[in-house]
Amino acid sequence: RRQKLHQEANGLHDVYAATLDRISRQRGDKPRLGMEVLLWVSLAQRPLSVSELCDALGVEIGSADFNTENIPPIQTLLGSCLGLVTVNKETPRVRLIHSTLQEYLQAHTTLFDNGHAKIAEVCLTYRNFSAVRALPRSMETAPVNMPFLIYASYHWGYHAG
Repeated sequence: RRQKLHQEANGLHDVYAATLDRISRQRGDKPRLGMEVLLWVSLAQRPLSVSELCDALGVEIGSADFNTENIPPIQTLLGSCLGLVTVNKETPRVRLIHSTLQEYLQAHTTLFDNGHAKIAEVCLTYRNFSAVRALPRSMETAPVNMPFLIYASYHWGYHAG
């Protein structure tokens, strides 16, 4: 029984490796987007909402202002992952298709070189946007047009650490 489970896990790992290879061979911006989505979904400290993920991937490092035209549509993001990422319909949180994919990605650390540092940089860039700095410090919730602000504020240190 243990051997059968091991064979099934190896089979899934082969599927994941083949799918990651297919992601890398897509055209245009899709390989970069696909790997960025996998990075965020696998390394985020908690599951991200659709709007949080889209906002995070729309951040231009070093920019003083958030350009909403950079926000990719969720369908584009999901499509670039070739089925490895899905949205939980009940919570609208983005997640990997299976826990074994999380294990696979954690075991293959070279897929996301400096992944946490990249996430920290996005979080800090978002927090330093001029529109964010103009907000009152006493706000308990993020404005509707800044869905990534709570994650960026609470979790940047985890990723920087």
